[in-house]
Amino acid sequence: MAERNNELDQISNQLNEHILAVKGTLELVDTSITEDDLHELLLKAIGRMDIVQRISDDMLVALKNCLDKMGEIKE
Repeated sequence: MAERNNELDQISNQLNEHILAVKGTLELVDTSITEDDLHELLLKAIGRMDIVQRISDDMLVALKNCLDKMGEIKE
């Protein structure tokens, strides 16, 4: 069970890292000077959001596995 907790903590930390990076990127968008800067920042934010989506999917799979294991133990 500790291994699953560590896995969930790791996934959570990755999500937090990418969410903060997107937030910072969007704050930079607000202060960008040129259209090229704006475009580049938006591409970075979109890339990070893709990563957040993949990590979220991983977290859901890990949670489902935990719940399945808990169900097996109760039986």
